[in-house]
Amino acid sequence: MLEKLNKQILFILFISLLNGQFKDTSIAFDDRLLKSDERSSLFQLENDIKRFYEYTVWNEEYSDLAINLNIQLIFEGSANQGSTKTYAIQSLFSNGKDLHFFDKGSQFVLNQNSLYYDSVYFDPLSSLLGFYGNIILGAELDTWSLFGGTSHYEKARSIAIRSNASNFPRGWEQRLILIELLTANTGLRKLRYSTYLSYDQYKDGRIDACSESLTEFVNNLDEIFNNYSQENYTNIFMKFHGKKIGEIMKKLGQKELLNKMIYLDPQRKDIYENYLSEI
Repeated sequence: MLEKLNKQILFILFISLLNGQFKDTSIAFDDRLLKSDERSSLFQLENDIKRFYEYTVWNEEYSDLAINLNIQLIFEGSANQGSTKTYAIQSLFSNGKDLHFFDKGSQFVLNQNSLYYDSVYFDPLSSLLGFYGNIILGAELDTWSLFGGTSHYEKARSIAIRSNASNFPRGWEQRLILIELLTANTGLRKLRYSTYLSYDQYKDGRIDACSESLTEFVNNLDEIFNNYSQENYTNIFMKFHGKKIGEIMKKLGQKELLNKMIYLDPQRKDIYENYLSEI
């Protein structure tokens, strides 16, 4: 009976790996502020977080995203609350490219049960991981279709609302502000889509369509600039994509667009000026 149950569990995990959205999750702990016995109690946590992301089917429709995820947990300390121990952490969530989210502080209780994703049930650590998992998925799906990540942003918002009313509210008010910023910044969401659409069209040799998408890209960037001036998540995105987009503009002879990029993305002004000089 036990052997049959183990086979069923392995089969479920295999199916989850085939249909999951996160391909490889890298976990790093900075536990220098913890005592040696506290560090040893975290031994299983790294694997639990990895399984949390990689074995969860976050979206039934998109099964081939293969997102790489980098997570760093910085342990600030611990405190005893009755018979349980509460850990305080800061954390960083990134796809290693154009998404970086630094979380300034949260608390969780380490228990013996494995982490699992549930968008309704509150657990201090699972809810934190689920919140950022949905945000990163939302941003990824915004590159596939216009506002394609809306459902995941709303799941993240629901998690934040419930968690803010829990017994572990630390940081959740700030996460509510974050999700509001990310969803309200429609220019950035459209920018994600026009960027990857431009890549695909250029790769396929659809030059006229690519030129139109590049124009839309500049319009999206202009919308962000007018509404936010300097906005951190757009800067992170442009740091990764600005040079490549500028290179495509250069190859297509888009002088006017490159001139606009100098104004709209001044941090990469020298790059765009060099491309202009090569046309």
